[in-house]
Amino acid sequence: MLPLVLLCGGLGTRLRSVVADRPKVLAPVAGQPFLHYLLHHLRRQGIREVVLSTGYLGEMVEAFAGDGAAWDLALSYAREPEPLGTGGALRFAADEAGLATPFFVLNGDTFFSGDLALLQAQHATTPEALASLALVEVPDARRYGTVASIPETGRITAFTEKDPARTGAAWINAGAYVVDPALWRGIPPATKVSLEREVFPQALGRLFAHPFPEALFLDIGTPADYARAEHYFQPFLPDDAA
Repeated sequence: MLPLVLLCGGLGTRLRSVVADRPKVLAPVAGQPFLHYLLHHLRRQGIREVVLSTGYLGEMVEAFAGDGAAWDLALSYAREPEPLGTGGALRFAADEAGLATPFFVLNGDTFFSGDLALLQAQHATTPEALASLALVEVPDARRYGTVASIPETGRITAFTEKDPARTGAAWINAGAYVVDPALWRGIPPATKVSLEREVFPQALGRLFAHPFPEALFLDIGTPADYARAEHYFQPFLPDDAA
């Protein structure tokens, strides 16, 4: 399995009303930090090497996760000296960790149960892909940006910003990717850049979508969704992981 960069540096402003004293990735869920469940699930998926891209209160993340031995993972850290956005953080983490081949990227405030090995295999069969994006379908897409792609090839044709007036289900970015070095090396070092709003739209034509219709997905970025987190983990985490 490819190494994985977990983006954990967000300020978590929308969650401050319920989690104000720690980074989002350490928000407690049933007595354990959210990060515990993420790392446990990654290990079960076959991941061995994880780079945690941290920023705000990054020392708390390092103090909790350490070297990763508790999850049988090899953890390392890339702490941003200043907020760089998801794209800038990705470039910084890749440079700090010395990554030179494709790797996974996951958002640290979302949980995606889809098969990462399948996403890796699909990326490997699409040599022109700068990145392969996992998609999930949500019943109410108003607070998410949506992704349009060509069904026959998976080639992504458009990203549409979140629209509160939108109704119904839609396919959205699940925050799980395989990225090629040609993508992240095009991000200027030490520059604040959004992966979703700047890097991906500029790479249209060489991005490919891979739907995961059965995957569970949770974004803990808002108090309402954070309150549902424990329910989402129960179907596939063993009792000793809670």
